[in-house]
Amino acid sequence: MPQRSARIQYLLLALVAALALLHAYGGALMNFNLLAHGDSIARSPFESGLRLATTTNLREEALAAGLKPFDTILTINGQPYAGRSVLLAQTRRSSPGDPMTVTYRRGADGSVQSATIHLAPNLPQKLSTLGIAARLTFAVLPFFCLLIGLWVVFARPRNPNAWLILGILGYVEALFINPMQIVGSFILPICLFWNVAAQTAMPVCLMFFGIYFPERSPLDVKLPWVKWLIAIPILLLSITDLLYFYGDMWNFAAIQWLVPYLNPINVVENILSFSAVTWFFFNLGPKIRQATGDARRRLRILYFGTCIGLTPFFLLLLYSFYKGSDVGQDIPQWVDLTAFVILLLFPLSLAYVVVVQRAMDLSIIIRQGTRYAFAREALTAVRVLLAIWMAFSLNDFFRHPDHQRSDIVRIFCIIAIFFAFRFLLSKRLQQWIDQRFFREAYSTEQLLSELSDEARNFTEVAPLLETITRRLGSTLHIDRIAVFLRSGENYHLQLATGMPVSLNGTQFFSLPAASSTITALSRAKTPANVYRDDPSSWLIDATDAERNALNDLSTELLVPLPGRNRLAGVIALGPKSSEEPYSKTDRQLLQTIASQTGLALENAELFENLTTEVTQRERISRDLEIAREVQERLFPQTRPEIPGVDLAGFCRPAQVVGGDYYDFFLLSSTSANEAPLALALGDISGKGISASLVMASLRASLRSIAGLRQGDLGTLISRVNDIVYQSSTSSRYATFFYAEYDPFTHLLTYVNAGHNPPYVLRGSETIALEPTGTVVGLLPDAAYAQATLQLHPGDVLIAFTDGISEAMNHADEEWGEDSMLASARQLLDRPDCKTTADQLLKCIFEAADKFTAGASQHDDMTLLVCSISRPSVQ
Repeated sequence: MPQRSARIQYLLLALVAALALLHAYGGALMNFNLLAHGDSIARSPFESGLRLATTTNLREEALAAGLKPFDTILTINGQPYAGRSVLLAQTRRSSPGDPMTVTYRRGADGSVQSATIHLAPNLPQKLSTLGIAARLTFAVLPFFCLLIGLWVVFARPRNPNAWLILGILGYVEALFINPMQIVGSFILPICLFWNVAAQTAMPVCLMFFGIYFPERSPLDVKLPWVKWLIAIPILLLSITDLLYFYGDMWNFAAIQWLVPYLNPINVVENILSFSAVTWFFFNLGPKIRQATGDARRRLRILYFGTCIGLTPFFLLLLYSFYKGSDVGQDIPQWVDLTAFVILLLFPLSLAYVVVVQRAMDLSIIIRQGTRYAFAREALTAVRVLLAIWMAFSLNDFFRHPDHQRSDIVRIFCIIAIFFAFRFLLSKRLQQWIDQRFFREAYSTEQLLSELSDEARNFTEVAPLLETITRRLGSTLHIDRIAVFLRSGENYHLQLATGMPVSLNGTQFFSLPAASSTITALSRAKTPANVYRDDPSSWLIDATDAERNALNDLSTELLVPLPGRNRLAGVIALGPKSSEEPYSKTDRQLLQTIASQTGLALENAELFENLTTEVTQRERISRDLEIAREVQERLFPQTRPEIPGVDLAGFCRPAQVVGGDYYDFFLLSSTSANEAPLALALGDISGKGISASLVMASLRASLRSIAGLRQGDLGTLISRVNDIVYQSSTSSRYATFFYAEYDPFTHLLTYVNAGHNPPYVLRGSETIALEPTGTVVGLLPDAAYAQATLQLHPGDVLIAFTDGISEAMNHADEEWGEDSMLASARQLLDRPDCKTTADQLLKCIFEAADKFTAGASQHDDMTLLVCSISRPSVQ
């Protein structure tokens, strides 16, 4: 629908532009033809006005032929005078001095008479330079006004005020171009229609513009019926204008019935048009007093531009009504020329207040423009005076051949002064003048360039924003600046200076990422003016919350802060202290700063994320270190003192904490020397904290249940399985080996819950303690069987996790259980010394490390060694 509406608007605009330009083309041909060949083109000897065939305005040549006012023309050169087109056709076929025979009926006695009129030229004498300038002005001014109107509509096609301006400025062209003098019969109907449309539209459009620009007038809110009381009759009476133009041009008889009403209709139309113009000023005046900020500046420019531009022309119009002549006729040409040049202020003011996004204050325009012009012209005057001085000096020098040395020095000094001023001092003075009157554009460039360099060096958001806002405020003289930064799917207000809002207060501003403001800025990627009075602006689609937030922040310009993938933030700038609009240079420099600031924000955000991640990692490392210390305390801190039994155990986790578990402790007994020894080794699935937690749960469960000594070991492990199953997830389980050694009977009773078999080394014999049940914690109500093995002096029990046997080198080769057992036997077979459990454990780890050669291991390595050295004492 929006695309279709825009297409209709442009088609309508193209149609209006075509009609207007055809009218302008006909008028230009007429004016330039009269200017170039006015002495050879005959003019119409009489005009009839609203009386159709009855004359009202006779030229000198018609009066000389005997015609009098209010004579009714019957024929022209033998052709019935049925319409004005007959007079125009006969005049165009003739040249100045040719006779034109007319028959007419005398108004007083009704007698029919005949007269021969010798036609006169349009320009009986050669025009002066001022006259040519006036003619050119009359030819160019209407076309210029029309182009301004069309340009405004093309610039703001969705703004109704732009269409109203086109309706206003089209009247200037219709007023200055007489369709009766248009050359070309195919253009004449178009010109007549455009004249009626333009003269009808002007007072209506001017009145509506005064009511609705920049917002609806309070007077119209109270009296909405007044505009319709004026506009509707004007529009209805335009139908009679079309009928009159048609009948007057081609068929007097068709509108004879309308003749008695034409004069009253004309009077009513003039009164209504005057009322519309008056209502325009009535609505405009109160709005100027009540408006604030940019709206007030626009209204002041419109008011003074309209008053100054239209007043001389309005006086000429009143004089022409009084004299019954064309506008500007019988008035000194310099007066006409001055009035029409001043008239240009009116269309320029209209275009300025609608097209320019933010208006400058009228006093600033006059003051700065006047001072700057005087300063520049003074500099030009000095250059001219120096050039004249040098020229006269050179002329005097060459006219007198006898020169003293002082004369030569003087002439060279004069030449040096001229060229030094012209090419050195003049340029510097020009720069000083530009900096004096437009110093913001120059100092801003330097300061913002420095600011862009500073912005790249910040690694924290808060100092960056404070520096940006402070430097922007001092450089561009902006009191109110707000910064929005992206946080998730919203842009929250992070900083506001010079505004009655507080992040800690009750008011909190945010802009959703899908809002019209953010969407428009993301699409354009350039600073966007907040122009609340333009219906074609992106702000028209914004929500009330967005508009209220921007109004509360007094936003005049929004500057997007680009990020890598999407908008990083937005800077909302309030009005300048000078009330000047943001210039093109300001916008370009702000865009440069925004790019640097966006990059700095991304870097600051990345730095903050890295800092947060480092802090989090440090905290996790501390937590893991604490967990490691806790886990180490869960391993046996002392070794049970049992005669004939030597114990050693060690766990090397792959990470800070691991999931392997080993333990040995004494069970309760009536005799301290007969207390059974409990041995345990487990490998929890997974690694890290979660595995260590299961390991801690398994250790606590085992020690609490084993201390009760109820039932066989199969029942004990079943109960441990139930506890681990209930306290862990389905992905957590453990392979587990548990044994009890009786030092009195040397009997080893054990349960292997899915663990890789521990080995008992007995001389050259190797005994594997195979699994007697499934893993712990995977299945509920799992059953386990216990097994026994009689140990002998010299036996060595080696229990290990697969991190030992599956240790891998850089070539991803496994060490293997055979290599582990071989390294153990190599130490045990040495006859020269007695091997302890600690030595055996150290030997196995060193052999594993030698094989891996420093390759990183991905599994915990745990080893438990129990050596039986002598028989227990009875």
